[in-house]
Amino acid sequence: FGMNGEQMPLLNGFPVRLIVPGWYSTYWVKMLNDIEVLAAPDDGYWMAKAYKIPDTPGANVRPGQKDFPAVPINKMIPRSWVTSLDEGQAIAFDRSIPLGGIAMGGDCGVAKVDVSTDNGKTWYKTVLGPDHGKYSFRRWDAQVPLTHAGPTRLMSRCWNTAGIAQPMTPIWNPGGFMRGNIETTNIVVG
Repeated sequence: FGMNGEQMPLLNGFPVRLIVPGWYSTYWVKMLNDIEVLAAPDDGYWMAKAYKIPDTPGANVRPGQKDFPAVPINKMIPRSWVTSLDEGQAIAFDRSIPLGGIAMGGDCGVAKVDVSTDNGKTWYKTVLGPDHGKYSFRRWDAQVPLTHAGPTRLMSRCWNTAGIAQPMTPIWNPGGFMRGNIETTNIVVG
């Protein structure tokens, strides 16, 4: 078994790693040397108690809330990032700039990515790159307007093919799982 045409490195799970596309890496077992088929859900600590999320819309509860139904963490949520500019980068003012990044749909494909240059007040469509499968990252690009010089917050928001979008505010749950809110990249326009 290998990775990128070479023997799988120990830190990546040598000799074999189980990968469960669309689900969080709590299921991506490293250093696999045997498989045991269970007749019931795993009752070990990590799967029975630790890797649980609220069984609520978006796996979200109020901080401090207790006594909510919980389920094992499972399918991933959509995410996207601006990758063409770095946090804190200074750029010259122009009426519009090229912007690019990557997105993933989570447990299904990427349907669209929108970007904002005004802290989420206005959203612009992007052009998606090739679709390499529902579990792959997908490149996006856009030409977006700039309205002013000075500090500018760039935001990207992914929608998956199931109609689920990155939330505007962070998901909160006791385990800190599924943090998928809209990422920001702050730049300085000169």
